[in-house]
Amino acid sequence: MEVDVLIVGAGPAGSTTARYCAGKDSRVLLIDRRREIGYPVQCGEFLPAPKEMYSMFPRTMDLEELFRIDSEHVKGVSEFVDMVSPRGRRYRCSFEGMTLDRRQFDKHLVKLATERGAEVRTETAFLSMKDGLAQTTMGEIRAKVIVGADGPKSRTARAAGLKGPDMCYPAITGQAEGDFEPAIKMYFGSIAPGGYAWIIPKKDSANVGLGVDPRLHKGSLRPLFDRFLASRLLSAKDVTMGFVPQSGPVSRTVAGKVMLVGDAAGHVMATNGGGIPLAMVAGRIAGQAIGAHLKDGAPLEQYESKWRHVLGKPLDISLWTRKLGDMFFPSDRRMEFAMMALGERGLERAIRCSRVFYFL
Repeated sequence: MEVDVLIVGAGPAGSTTARYCAGKDSRVLLIDRRREIGYPVQCGEFLPAPKEMYSMFPRTMDLEELFRIDSEHVKGVSEFVDMVSPRGRRYRCSFEGMTLDRRQFDKHLVKLATERGAEVRTETAFLSMKDGLAQTTMGEIRAKVIVGADGPKSRTARAAGLKGPDMCYPAITGQAEGDFEPAIKMYFGSIAPGGYAWIIPKKDSANVGLGVDPRLHKGSLRPLFDRFLASRLLSAKDVTMGFVPQSGPVSRTVAGKVMLVGDAAGHVMATNGGGIPLAMVAGRIAGQAIGAHLKDGAPLEQYESKWRHVLGKPLDISLWTRKLGDMFFPSDRRMEFAMMALGERGLERAIRCSRVFYFL
């Protein structure tokens, strides 16, 4: 089989890339190993409001066009982020956003891509590359450009000789029924060693979960998760597990005809684990770069320089802040002190990918 563009992974990164490079003059194939697009859900489903994204990533443009969300895909709204210390002290920061129905939202993003002419194949896995050909479970595919949007453990990256994220935090999440105030809750301390536990409100329910630093917690996350749920008098269903990149963007996202986007490229905010908006912003940049490459022969490296210009500095600051936090995470006492020292203003700056101290 021969295509112009092969995109591996039909999450927000892959489908957005497909949307912006597909057209009548190119054949774009989007493959995903899952049977159903968007399922199982392995994230908190939170999407910041465009004004919050502009604040965190001021070099982004036209976010309203990129994040035009149908009301049917919105399952909750939030006005605040509450960061809760090990001793239960609450630090409230204004931060607007929405909780998505990722199962349906991901299908919507794929639909936008197919409306532009992209083809989609589910239950199709990327296996390797040999002699420039992609080996998949549907056979060999020859492509002018291959995009790895297949997550933090990207097979595409390994096949191309690209290095994936150095550090990934294991995470567990599920759905809890009940009524919740319109505020995201983030719980720090030994309840989730090196990471945090969360409650993200939806209509009549919430996403609940936690992620940890694998250097501070070995073994199963389920006992920690059950303990957290019990402390909040909650129970969860549809529990899934995954990994969240926490080492910042990878050093290279283009090698020859292969590009990395989204989690595969480390496009995740290290201070809070958010990745949906970054995957879509980078996906649009990737799609436009691929379109220019196919039409005019523009180098694919333009994608690398453009996404680093738009996202690089805030992501570097976010990683720096997370590394600063690593000094305090191992001790509830030190964590309590650090959160008190930073206060609501400093913690809000951390959430927004800004330096927590003006002089650093």
